[in-house]
Amino acid sequence: MASILSPIENLIGWLLAEIYNYVPSVGFSIILVTMLVMLLVFPLTHKQTKSMLAMQALQPKVKEIQEKYKDDRQKLSEETMKMYREAGVNPLGGCLPLLVQMPFFFSMFAVVRNIQKYVGEDTKLFEAICAPAKTLEVCTGNAGKFYEAGFSANKAEELAEKLPASKEFFGLHLSDSLIHAVDYGFKSIFAYVILTALVAVASYIAISRSQSLNPNSANQPGFMKYFKYFIPVMAATSPIYLPAGASLYLLTSSTWRAAQQEYLYRKIIIPHHEKSNSNSDKDTKHDTKDGEVLEEQARENYQPGKARAKRKKK
Repeated sequence: MASILSPIENLIGWLLAEIYNYVPSVGFSIILVTMLVMLLVFPLTHKQTKSMLAMQALQPKVKEIQEKYKDDRQKLSEETMKMYREAGVNPLGGCLPLLVQMPFFFSMFAVVRNIQKYVGEDTKLFEAICAPAKTLEVCTGNAGKFYEAGFSANKAEELAEKLPASKEFFGLHLSDSLIHAVDYGFKSIFAYVILTALVAVASYIAISRSQSLNPNSANQPGFMKYFKYFIPVMAATSPIYLPAGASLYLLTSSTWRAAQQEYLYRKIIIPHHEKSNSNSDKDTKHDTKDGEVLEEQARENYQPGKARAKRKKK
């Protein structure tokens, strides 16, 4: 795992050092790097939203297949996947953005614990964490290393105790968790409590909104409906054992997802439903049967796979 994530860790370290040159705050640097990651996965999230609409349009067909093959689970699975394939829909597409983000989260976790290891010794960020030590070996060494580097015995002991420095951000010590915050006093503990509350609220809003927009949420198993409570509780415990920098990443990414979902809802989902309702009204004028509106065309008018195929042919 370490070897797989190493390139991402080095990239995050480089980005933090570069951003720190212009924004001399490790906390804001972490926030900006997180936003870059979220921009990177935005195309996947956009595709996920469109796929969700296509899944919604296919729900009547899904129910028909479930009713037709309710006694044959293998045939039910085959026919359902065939329908998704023909419509160009990936039922697992909703998981992709989260899966892509996971390596970045684990890498951020590793970097913020030992930032000095992932930035060059000639950078401003390294100097801010390790000065007056000039090398990583001395910065992370014991009093003997500082003594060998030319410091007096007393100074060597003092530097070995306080270096590498854990950068502070609004009372948070970004390389340390809440467990270690007690060493920094009440101000720091209060900052971690606020961070915990913000992470929980942001995670709840992001997951709750995502479930409300998911057309399959009503058909999910009962325990899945409690995820909007379970995940925020798990996220809220992160500042207890994770470095504050990693929790800051969680807070920023959750806030971004909530805002992004609202944006996609207003820019894609609402216009799509308005178009569907408009088409449904037209169908009502031309095709009714025993007072029942035939809405099949309106439901099927959003199939991205077929739309892409037509564009390729042109």
